[in-house]
Amino acid sequence: MKLPIASLLMATAVVVTAQEAPVTREGAYWVGSVGDSFGIAAQARLQVNTRGNVTVRREAGDQVTYRVRQRVRAANEEQARALLGGGVKQVSSARGRVVLELQPISAGMVKTDIEIGVPAQVSMVIVQTDLGGINVADFDGAVQLRTGGGDIQLGKIGGTVQCFSGAGEVIIERAGGAINCTTAGGNMAVRDAGGSVALSNQMGGNIRVDKAAGDVRAHSAQGMIEVGQAGGAVFADTQGGFIQVGSARGVQAESMAGTVRVKNDSGPMNLAAMAGNILAELLSGARMQDSSLVAGTGDITVLIPSNLAVSVMARNSTGGTPRIVSDFPEIRMTPSKFFQAPMVGQGSINGGGPVLNLNVSSGVIYLRRK
Repeated sequence: MKLPIASLLMATAVVVTAQEAPVTREGAYWVGSVGDSFGIAAQARLQVNTRGNVTVRREAGDQVTYRVRQRVRAANEEQARALLGGGVKQVSSARGRVVLELQPISAGMVKTDIEIGVPAQVSMVIVQTDLGGINVADFDGAVQLRTGGGDIQLGKIGGTVQCFSGAGEVIIERAGGAINCTTAGGNMAVRDAGGSVALSNQMGGNIRVDKAAGDVRAHSAQGMIEVGQAGGAVFADTQGGFIQVGSARGVQAESMAGTVRVKNDSGPMNLAAMAGNILAELLSGARMQDSSLVAGTGDITVLIPSNLAVSVMARNSTGGTPRIVSDFPEIRMTPSKFFQAPMVGQGSINGGGPVLNLNVSSGVIYLRRK
């Protein structure tokens, strides 16, 4: 059944009514708009299935409100009505989940914006939109979001966040719980997470996490990865771009083409740069564990506090005259005796401790005193 936007079909499990709304002229556009509201129980989950740009905002009271606004350029009102097409709205509920179906039927040139007002008593919002982005400015509960092609922008979210974008950025200001998001292409950024963070960029784009209370897992096909502070360990890998970690309790990082720069509070470091330098800084009082740093084409530089107890095993396989430069007399050098043979440096600083394995194929190893 096809109805113009001016008479969007209203359907529920019990009642079907028509809703009249005029098509008006706003500048160069013809605009059609409809909306309604319905009650929702406390702690219920709200799911919205639609197509278009979706904005979720906080609503007072116990009613979910919605408004669908479509606009299009057309020569006259009759042509505009034909382009705006029609749509269906249906509300159903089962087992604590209320599902709102908003499926506008319109031409591809029509821009559709949907605004959903959600009361605070809703425990979770689930949004699935085929076309367009999703914006949630402020919500106390958890969110699950999926868009076929558009940006996801979140402000202050009280609970956990799960999201997927077929082609768009993912920007999250704050979440009270864990974050797990994926995009096929676009930058990803998290300012503050009250739990762990898992971000995956499948095609290309940068990833930035300013602060996370738990572990951070970040994967980018082509882009840089930055983590400011992690309450747990950091696991990061990228095919093209640098990796930088400001503070973490253990780091596993791999870059195929870029620098790896890490500061570590505790736990192991397993760092690899196939074509790029590695700079690792051990913090004073760090509770480190056995660690491995491997560089293909590039230098390895480790900054070691003067009071840190650590055992070093360094190996440089650079052809010709390999170099290991150390500020610590405890590190004994074994020069290569044959052409193309590796140079080895090993020793115990402050009596020794966890083992720091360093391996360079083409570059220089620097052991610097902080």
